[in-house]
Amino acid sequence: MKQTLFIISIFFTLNLFGQKSDIENLINQVANYEIPENFEYYFLVPKSLEQEKIDDSLQNYQIRELKMVDKDFPENFIYAQPQNETVNWKNYNLNEAKLVSDDYNYNHILSPPQTKKIKFVKYNIDQKKYDSLIKNKEPYTLILKKKWLWSENRIWSNKKLYSNFVDSWEMDDKNNPEETVYFHFSKPIFSENKKYAILSVFKKRRCNGNGFTGLYRNDNGIWKKIIEFNQVESKTVSTHINCEEIKMVDYE
Repeated sequence: MKQTLFIISIFFTLNLFGQKSDIENLINQVANYEIPENFEYYFLVPKSLEQEKIDDSLQNYQIRELKMVDKDFPENFIYAQPQNETVNWKNYNLNEAKLVSDDYNYNHILSPPQTKKIKFVKYNIDQKKYDSLIKNKEPYTLILKKKWLWSENRIWSNKKLYSNFVDSWEMDDKNNPEETVYFHFSKPIFSENKKYAILSVFKKRRCNGNGFTGLYRNDNGIWKKIIEFNQVESKTVSTHINCEEIKMVDYE
């Protein structure tokens, strides 16, 4: 009896390990397609998206097209009911991914913050030292030059300081595009033969977002997206100011 339980335990462990490896392989390949080339890394929300029901989204003609591409396409895979299960990506080895941390987001962890920390430096700081601070700063941090007489708490009333602040914010976004978008992935659903997978992807920016659900096929170890559906978009709206103009600060 003990030997039987031991064998079952080994089988269960190997199965979990294999599934984890399959998920990592798929996510890493999809990320290579979805992450812009100029990104050195990407921010990933730790909790996965919940996978939606699929058969309500694909039309009959799309299923027919899939069967034309692959006569052995497992149609019942489309009608598989997704489990209401999420995973924490910190338990997976995902290339170039940095998990979103509460340290960098003061409101929630679903989208990039509209708040940045400010670190003031002397207005006449040595340029090399200033460049070094910019290069080695923490995410969502601005290095702002300030004259001695300028009040740190009156950015909005000092035209010159405010102008420098806006320029620094925009330059920071340009130089660090990775900080402008958070990526969300669902836990993939695999067909029984592991040749097909369904995965939802969402890209959330400060003021808008877009995403889709993709059906992927494994061709000799290479995952290829063969159809995209459930396209969604989001937009943040404010009654008093354009979302893009919202720039809040947290003094270091």
